[in-house]
Amino acid sequence: MTQELHTFKGTSLNDAYQKMREKLGEEAVVLRANEVKEGGLLGFMGRTLYEVTAAGPAPVSARKLSAVERKYASAGSESGNEASTVAYFQKLVQDAQRRMNKAKAAAPAPPQSGNTAMQPMPEVRRPDLKLTPHDELQREVREMRDLLQVLAAETPGTGLPAEFASHYRMLVDKGVTRKTAAALVSSVVKDSDLKVMRDPRVFTERLKVEIRRRTTVTGGIALRGGLCKIVALVGATGVGKTTSLAKLAALFAIRMRARTALVTADTYRVAASEQLRVYANIIGLPMKVLNEPREAPDVLREFKDYDLILMDTAGGSPFNSGQMQELKAMLDVVRPDEVMLTMAANTQIDDLRQALLCYGAVKPTSLLFTKLDETQRFGAMLSILVEMGLPLSYCCMGQNVPDDLVLAQPGAVANLIMEGRSDRGRSSATTS
Repeated sequence: MTQELHTFKGTSLNDAYQKMREKLGEEAVVLRANEVKEGGLLGFMGRTLYEVTAAGPAPVSARKLSAVERKYASAGSESGNEASTVAYFQKLVQDAQRRMNKAKAAAPAPPQSGNTAMQPMPEVRRPDLKLTPHDELQREVREMRDLLQVLAAETPGTGLPAEFASHYRMLVDKGVTRKTAAALVSSVVKDSDLKVMRDPRVFTERLKVEIRRRTTVTGGIALRGGLCKIVALVGATGVGKTTSLAKLAALFAIRMRARTALVTADTYRVAASEQLRVYANIIGLPMKVLNEPREAPDVLREFKDYDLILMDTAGGSPFNSGQMQELKAMLDVVRPDEVMLTMAANTQIDDLRQALLCYGAVKPTSLLFTKLDETQRFGAMLSILVEMGLPLSYCCMGQNVPDDLVLAQPGAVANLIMEGRSDRGRSSATTS
């Protein structure tokens, strides 16, 4: 049975798609989409239109249903066909928001402080925080909103014009999660002049702006005049904590002329303390080994007149609860001012999430990414920064001390995502 073809024209592809859906429905099959000229003289001075050629879905009676189609047809008769549409999830979000507003209105007002003009700083989302029912409802709304954006990005015409879908796929190909990629593209398209956005160069620059806007950084370790600052590096085995610590030590001791001391609590790895001692001797810094938490007060007292104490910790599996408890016990005694969770940029997103979940017990204050020179895809790094809300402190892209350490900048992260590494093998993170 031959299907009839239909042609739809509009001032934009989105307009043409809308006309197609109004006549043929959501199941229409797009065969061709192109730009045409209408009016004018011999093809000149005419106005530009967008033309979509499509065919309606084949009647069910005209073909034999596959096993998959039969399964979904039966499921649809039970739960309704709207369950797979963007409109359905929009309704879910609206319903959840109404429930959340009711719960918020019913909750008792928080006590007011003496200075009502001062607003508290927003708290960083930490994996170890216990969520209240209201927080759970907010999380539910966020998840449904994220799903809605992904559906719109992967179903051009339902919210995202078809010509912008390639930018979404590009981000996913670079390792950005579907949720983060959809949110970025949606933010670029929202309230923008679509004619201007159709220029790939303009869209790319707007994507960079969105990435910079969503990337928070610490600005680096800020020393306090006359006070000793303690910074601890934590992370799994092999992510490069000790080398990163040496780079930080050289940066502050040599370049910034700060009185710096090194402390290591890594007594698991064979010769781990000796590796750091070699760095300490080269740079000319004092170093102490902490074998157990009760030794910490004496060591910290010895270095109390220094500007900065950098502390290395034992690496291990984040799934090893015993090692995590020992690490927490040590940090509870040391009480560092900053805890940098060190992660490798070539780690898969699921493993990054799991590490953040496990190391949430030690309350990391920032992330430090290493091994930027060992990957071409930096999407997982961006996704974990966006998802968890923790700021980025430094990035490392090699073994040279201290040259291969750079202060994290939002612009550098945007360059990494959109441009990757340079031809020289060095990462684009060296630029701001």
